Amino acid sequence: MLNKTPSFLSVARQPKWIGALFLSLAVAAVFAALGQWQLDRTFTKDSSEKIAINIESVKVKLDTKNVFIIANRLNGDEQGFWLIANSLNAKGKNQTIALGWSADLAEVKGERTALMQSGLEKVDTSLEGVFIPTEAPVPQVNQEKFVLESLSLAQLVNLYSPEKPISVEPQILALNGHSQASAWPPLKPINVFYEPIQRINWLSAFYFLEWVLFAGFAVFLWWRLVRDEQILRASVGSGEKVN
Repeated sequence: MLNKTPSFLSVARQPKWIGALFLSLAVAAVFAALGQWQLDRTFTKDSSEKIAINIESVKVKLDTKNVFIIANRLNGDEQGFWLIANSLNAKGKNQTIALGWSADLAEVKGERTALMQSGLEKVDTSLEGVFIPTEAPVPQVNQEKFVLESLSLAQLVNLYSPEKPISVEPQILALNGHSQASAWPPLKPINVFYEPIQRINWLSAFYFLEWVLFAGFAVFLWWRLVRDEQILRASVGSGEKVN
C-alpha cells in the first residue's frame, strides 16, 4: 500500500497549528502596530521650532501710477483681493508693496483710486512688513487690465516700465499688520504664514522597517514549522530514517 504524502493544508488544519496560526497573527499584529507607531514618528512637522519672521522697514516713494489688484488671495479660508503698488526705495530700486486684503473687489477698487489720487508719490512713506517671494505669472482673465491673477514680478515689471528696463527688488513687501506702519486701513493686513518644517526621523524609519520584518517573520515561522512537520510525516510514511 502506497503512503500518500500529507498536504500542507492537511497538516495546517490540525488544532495545534490553527492555534499557532492565531498566535502568530496576534504577534504580527502587535509588531504591525508598533511599526505604525514608528511610522507616525518618522514624518513629523516640527512645530516646536519657531520660524522667525523678520520684520523689514522701508522708506519709499509710492508710485501712484502703478497700482494693481491681485485676485485669488486667501485670508484664512476666505478668498479675496490684494491691493499692490510699485514704489521707489532709498537705493533707487523699484519695490513692490502688497498693501492689504479685502474680500470686496469694489472696496479694493475704491482704495486703488484713492491711492492714485493721493499725491503720495511726492513724499517719503515709511512702511513695515514681511518680504514674500514672487510667483509664477498666470494669464489675465479679468477685462480690467489692472486686475491680475498672480503676484508675479516678471509680469509686473513689464507693466511698471514697458519701454525700458528698470532695477527691481527681488521680493515683495507685504504689510502684515504688526504695527501702524504695516497696515493700510480700511484694508485688512496681509496674512503671511509659514508651514511647519517637515522632518524625517531616520531612526524611527529604521525601527518601522524592523517591526515590519518582525511581523512578517512571525507568520513565516508558523509556515516553516508546519512545513517541517509535513516533511517529517512524509519521511516517516515512506520508511526513511529520521535522525
